Amino acid sequence: MAIVMISGNAQSGKEVLARSLAEKTGWPLVSRDDLVEQARERGIKTGRLEVSVMKRRSTRDRMAREKNLYLAFFTAALCERAAQGDLIYWGRSGHLLLPGVSHRLRVGLNLPREIRLQRAARGLQISLSKADDYLRQLDEDLERWARFVHRVDSNQPGQFDLMLNLENLGLSNAAGILCETAQLADFRPTPASRKRMSDLRLAAEARLGLAFDPKTSDADLQVQADGGVLTVTYTPAQKVFAEAIPEVLTGLEGCHEIHCTMAETSILWIQEKFDPTAESFQQIGGLAQRLGAAIELMRLLPPESEVVQESPAPAQSVVQTDESPTGGVEDDDPAPTRDDGGLSETQEELVNLGRSGGQSTVHGGNDEIVMRSEGNGKFSLVVIGDIFLQKDPSAQKRMKREMALDLRDRLKAPIITTEELGSDFTASTRHAVKFLGHAALVLTAIVLVLSHQSVILDFLGGEIHARLSWLAAITVVVLVPVFAFLYGSVTQLALRLLRIE
Repeated sequence: MAIVMISGNAQSGKEVLARSLAEKTGWPLVSRDDLVEQARERGIKTGRLEVSVMKRRSTRDRMAREKNLYLAFFTAALCERAAQGDLIYWGRSGHLLLPGVSHRLRVGLNLPREIRLQRAARGLQISLSKADDYLRQLDEDLERWARFVHRVDSNQPGQFDLMLNLENLGLSNAAGILCETAQLADFRPTPASRKRMSDLRLAAEARLGLAFDPKTSDADLQVQADGGVLTVTYTPAQKVFAEAIPEVLTGLEGCHEIHCTMAETSILWIQEKFDPTAESFQQIGGLAQRLGAAIELMRLLPPESEVVQESPAPAQSVVQTDESPTGGVEDDDPAPTRDDGGLSETQEELVNLGRSGGQSTVHGGNDEIVMRSEGNGKFSLVVIGDIFLQKDPSAQKRMKREMALDLRDRLKAPIITTEELGSDFTASTRHAVKFLGHAALVLTAIVLVLSHQSVILDFLGGEIHARLSWLAAITVVVLVPVFAFLYGSVTQLALRLLRIE
């Protein structure tokens, strides 16, 4: 059983090569366009997803969900076809699908830009300069797509098993190379790779089932499969879906057992503006990963604040070509652009990490925060970030401190600021330098004590002590706490650097 996945830039000849290989081998051929059409018939808004990514829309409220549905459908469809025998797939970022399946042959194509320009100009009947602009924009769009959907840089090395340069290599010979390579023992199915493909398919089918069932369609759930055992994890705020999950998944083909678990704990992050690229996001995300916690986002705005809705962007025409960045699919569900302070994009990243605990916007202060938090379970930690941005720095610091003291008593949870999070909960270069310095002092003290034991014993209880007993007492009182402090600091920093809570 061979799985050949062919990827390449626009006008690189991937479709022609795929069809040539299918003619030579008789293996079934599946294109991305085929699966996109089937996904749209299933109700997955691929057009909205693609337009959002390609046009860089500022808000993508449900794009993380749409992306997960897109990947789940493609994964389930490809696994179903590959389980029946040989398969050839060609399309955008095809080599990034079915991760972990070792018997897939990931093929990349390279073609000089001059040839691609000539093909684009001839196929679209445009000038070379316009073809150059077209290809440059299309390559940027496809790179943006790979980063958003697959979370990788498509230019990173090591993503392909075989890279073919078609400048001088004929398609017939290239197809022959692929045919022979796919038959190598390295790309034959193994029990481990078959199990991996089966697990991918089961998890994908479970995600689709949960997403399309009205009882669970609004939940952001983590789904994993291992040997026919499904594990679905939900956040404390989504415990209302716990009973519906087994009902929805019962009877799923290949599923022998269903485990529903709630995330161990939950973190509430309060901020006025969110940025998924900020250092604070990395710190809180890393802490949540270590604790197995979900992160609930709460945007806090002043009482008099009003969200200004911007008018929708004017519709833009989409030119259908064989290499259209959206595959000729227009936006199914255009949504107006609005500024939500980075809330949606940050939640999108949390969904990708499997740590989303929901989001909310609160106008007001402490009372509104407590009221909104009721029923969401007890938080193990509340992080207060950048709020009261209209105030001067001294007022911000005072108001954040007052809020922290009040919320600590009312929410019955520890409260810290993002500044404290960076200094007290995460490791940095400063902590590593401090660890090395304190460790050097501790080791020096131990070496000195072990190498001067007779002198120290005499100082503490011998002739020297008899003459200077007061000095011995003062020395012990001063040095023992200092050594204890240094030793405790070393162990604390070591645990932090090792990410042990």
